[in-house]
Amino acid sequence: MATFLGFYHQSIKGEEYMFSSKLKILFVSVILLLSINVYSQEEEKELGWFFDAELAGLWTGGNSESFTVGLGTTLRHVWTNSEFRFDAGGTQTESSITTRTAVGTTSNFVVNENTNTEKTAELYFARGRYDYSFSKYFYAFGGVDWLRNKFSGIESRFLIAAGLGNTWVDNKKTRFKTDYSFTYSFQSDVVKNPFVKNNFPGLRFTYNFWHNLTASTDFESIFIADWNLDNSKDVRIDFYNSLPIKISEIFSLKPSLQLLWRNEPSLTEIDLFGSNGTPAGTTVLAPLKKLDSLFSITLVVKI
Repeated sequence: MATFLGFYHQSIKGEEYMFSSKLKILFVSVILLLSINVYSQEEEKELGWFFDAELAGLWTGGNSESFTVGLGTTLRHVWTNSEFRFDAGGTQTESSITTRTAVGTTSNFVVNENTNTEKTAELYFARGRYDYSFSKYFYAFGGVDWLRNKFSGIESRFLIAAGLGNTWVDNKKTRFKTDYSFTYSFQSDVVKNPFVKNNFPGLRFTYNFWHNLTASTDFESIFIADWNLDNSKDVRIDFYNSLPIKISEIFSLKPSLQLLWRNEPSLTEIDLFGSNGTPAGTTVLAPLKKLDSLFSITLVVKI
């Protein structure tokens, strides 16, 4: 009997130990589930409308005068599985050249000034895009681009794109995406090139990289490569890098550098002179430079 009671007492202690262990396991599981739930909520992207505005300006006066203004805006709407984005902006520079002449004698003369103001840089763009995510790592998209860059020979270029993309990394520290799309371009040049088509199909590759460097500083890099399927030598590259620095919850300063390169640039019309400097009375077509560089420091307002 005593042996039986002793065995029974040990059995009860064993059941109590098992029950206590189950409670501990259940408690730890609940904590883990709550932690995972909190982590998922932290990783969930913010939904709704987002708006950014950018402003840049430079003015010089005195013996030389120039004025540069740049404006930009980004409007986004984020849903659970999709996103719409619209960007528009432009930059324009006007420079004044003053020509001075003296009328009179070397000891008594009057200085006359003639100032001529003209645009020396002008670029405008607008683009819209819609992305739909099939999974965390795969999405489809469609979009349109419009560009005017007269000093690079482009009166207007309208591009339609549709394709697929991969999201390789997307968290609060780093985001990296790549796109692959078919495009069709409608281009009008300032000086028409008689040897190429204005409307042409193409292929586009894009990567979009963002990384949070510090609590107040990010790094963003966007690379776009376009290939003209009607002319395999016609390759365009748009390479943009910026370093936004947050100065408050609303305002940021963003230095950026954009490189626009085209293997076969647009043409320009120039006057022809003889070897002795005499005007030939006609013009010739010559290619513009392949590379344009745009550096700016903008004030960004987030709403």
